Amino acid sequence: SALMVVAILIVYYSTGTFDIMKLQSTVIPPAVQTWAFLAFALAFAVKTPLFPFHTWLPDAHVQAPTAGSIILAGVLLKMGTYGYLRLAMPVFPQAAEQFGPLLAILACVGILYGALVALMQKDIKSLVAYSSVAHLGYVMLGVIAMNAQGVSGSVLQMVNHGLSTGALFLMVGLLYERRHTRMLDDFGGLWASVPVYTGLFLVVAMSSAGLPGLNGFVGEFTIMLGTYEYMPIFAVLAAAGVILAAWYLLTAF
Repeated sequence: SALMVVAILIVYYSTGTFDIMKLQSTVIPPAVQTWAFLAFALAFAVKTPLFPFHTWLPDAHVQAPTAGSIILAGVLLKMGTYGYLRLAMPVFPQAAEQFGPLLAILACVGILYGALVALMQKDIKSLVAYSSVAHLGYVMLGVIAMNAQGVSGSVLQMVNHGLSTGALFLMVGLLYERRHTRMLDDFGGLWASVPVYTGLFLVVAMSSAGLPGLNGFVGEFTIMLGTYEYMPIFAVLAAAGVILAAWYLLTAF
């Protein structure tokens, strides 16, 4: 954040304004654009979090109470992606185009890495936490595509992620209050232990996995369309993440 504040001051001394709308219509020198965009991108990457700046998120979710995890997933994580949409990409368009492929690579790595690590988790809350890393990678892909489908999909997916992942953390909290454990091995499969909660958990999990007919599908599909228009290889990698998402979420059952 301190680096971003320095970048804001540099932009002000180059343009003479803090007004976002004026900055979008002002020709900012390329060198200033490059360094300011990198500063903004780094700050927002930590807040999103974008791989490899994600390491704080799983620990924060696991240590936080249920209400804290819901607020973190539903609201706070969106500050980073909103920052990219509102500030970094439109104010520094040339730098955004230059560094877009690098950010897209990091987003794809985050999708696959988050899904694979979630697949290995024995703590169900940790599993949901790593799923957030993957889902926010999808949001970043849509932002980086900077076309109508990608951006609209990203905005929708921010809402979807807040609803589905927030609900997952709520269900995990309910299960923990009932059994005082979050370890999947202690449940022996959720369906046998808590069938009513499991039915609700299944609906929310399938929404998180992007099952057609549920809210998660629309956002992810729209993002993939926008990403395919931007660079097809990234859409293919993102599609692999959808398959992995269904895999790690179904392991809970």
